[in-house]
Amino acid sequence: MFEKKLYEISTEEYKSYVNALIDMKLEKDKNLWEESSFFWSEIANGTLRFDRIELEVAALRELTRQELIDFFNTYVKVGGSRRRALSVQVYGGLHSKEYEIAKSGSSRPQNKIIEDIFSFRRSRPLYKSFK
Repeated sequence: MFEKKLYEISTEEYKSYVNALIDMKLEKDKNLWEESSFFWSEIANGTLRFDRIELEVAALRELTRQELIDFFNTYVKVGGSRRRALSVQVYGGLHSKEYEIAKSGSSRPQNKIIEDIFSFRRSRPLYKSFK
């Protein structure tokens, strides 16, 4: 459904959607709580991109409809050349046997068990640490 809409959208309609998103991002914070939440989340995540909104708006202004379609076809569309999926399995305390079995041997060599979510997050290129 999204794919069909993406292909059918006109350039003018695309620009309208982009401008609406830019307006939402540039909307002033309604109170001090919203503003401080933004800054504290940057600090807590270790990204320290206090100019994130301005950077996102600049990227949105440069993004063309065709670039969005190309990105969708490469990274999102089923069968895309660089599409990836994340599967998460959570084991409760009463299912430690199943967890140990899953941890000890995996049928897929691509599987990676994440023991420490904070270290994993910081190891990703998007989440640069401020070491």
